[in-house]
Amino acid sequence: MAINDLSSYLAYLEKKHRLVEISSEVDRELEISTFTDIADRESRYDSKALLFSNVKGYDMPVATNLFASMNTLRELLDNEFVSEVLGNIRSQHFKMPLLKGAKALMSMNPSTVNQSLKGYERSDDLGSLPILKVWPKDAGRFITLPMVISKSPKTGNVNVGTYRMQVYDNKTTGMHWQAQKGGAIHAIEAREEGKELKVSVVIGSDPYNMLSAVMPLPVNVSEFSVSGLLRNSRTVLMKNGDYPEVPANSEIIINGHVDPDEKRIEGPFGDHTGYYSIPEPTNVFHVDEVFAKKNAVYSASVVGFPWHEDAAIGQFFMEFMKPAITMMNESITDVYLPPEGLFTNVCFISINKRFPGEAMKAMFSILGTGQLSFVKMIAVFDSDIDIRDQSKVLWALATRVEPERDIQIIKRTTSDTLDHAANRTAFGSKMLIDATKKMREEGYEREWPDTISMPKEIINEVEKKWKSIRH
Repeated sequence: MAINDLSSYLAYLEKKHRLVEISSEVDRELEISTFTDIADRESRYDSKALLFSNVKGYDMPVATNLFASMNTLRELLDNEFVSEVLGNIRSQHFKMPLLKGAKALMSMNPSTVNQSLKGYERSDDLGSLPILKVWPKDAGRFITLPMVISKSPKTGNVNVGTYRMQVYDNKTTGMHWQAQKGGAIHAIEAREEGKELKVSVVIGSDPYNMLSAVMPLPVNVSEFSVSGLLRNSRTVLMKNGDYPEVPANSEIIINGHVDPDEKRIEGPFGDHTGYYSIPEPTNVFHVDEVFAKKNAVYSASVVGFPWHEDAAIGQFFMEFMKPAITMMNESITDVYLPPEGLFTNVCFISINKRFPGEAMKAMFSILGTGQLSFVKMIAVFDSDIDIRDQSKVLWALATRVEPERDIQIIKRTTSDTLDHAANRTAFGSKMLIDATKKMREEGYEREWPDTISMPKEIINEVEKKWKSIRH
């Protein structure tokens, strides 16, 4: 079935039996997030989406866990067209048929229409939106799943990011964009030109637009171009006055502005790290006008100690982006970011090791790849180790690592803003672990022992006999 907006996506989830509607009255403070937390813990990586149709004090329903199912993400994004594009990247041949290649390029070019807002109800503040308070010690209510759209004052390039927005009052929120993110860069450019930054915030759209906003894309890659490629059709935007264009299928549009020199304390906020964030100054977003579709649904995300929706998204996108990573370094055979490592703190890679120092080369390659530059600990293994098997990983770390020789510490470098272990915000160190078998050229003067294993034909024969004995 066609998925062209949030309502059709909810209908798709319902058809797949992956949507639970909760009609009992619920409070936007803590209750909705607790429902979501319980649902996530019942089914890791395949939790159902939740639709709260009776939110106390509000006419607008709330949807959470929209992307908590890996099966849903695979169905949305592992379509035949995207698979062919990724296959060409993986093979490095780029031999897509001409028409399909042209369609791929066309789908990445958003179209803009002069669509009116007649189907929307206008207000001057956030009072009608059932914005959640997620955890008990949160500083207040937060918008947790916005698509924050800004334009570079210098180049006109568009950035779409998902940044949490603490509600200070019905006319102002925080804008927690980290220093390296596209929105923050646009704010810096606006300051240099002595201007305010016009910003559009969209809550709810089709799943392709929403997912592209959370993808770790390079700064100059348009999220709306990527969503078009994933959807296999152009993203349709509508003009929005003096503010950046927004998807024509937006559920809720909040137009406003950011004064780059204005700061206010944001947080604490229960984060995906399992800890509350440390209150820090952040930019302030001023609400100018709010438009909501009639029968709009407010979409929200709940994060906290693993596992939640963000773990499923992160796990899937790592698999999705792996072909591009392996293309950039042909020795890398697999990449895994364990959810327990919060997708920024721990990274495992496996390689086909061919020459001395190749393990270190592969680790530096990872640190030079986009958002992976913020990874704090990297361990590299030989290709005989399944890096998703914890027992094999621990075995290799125990038997193939000599700490003095194989562990390198990089000091005084960038780190993730949410790494609370670092002495300073966004500035710390990294640990690189070479857990591969060592070559003589790497200073290993002994003979590396063979790994114990049984021939496959013997295993297969004995397994047949074992089954007959057991049954």
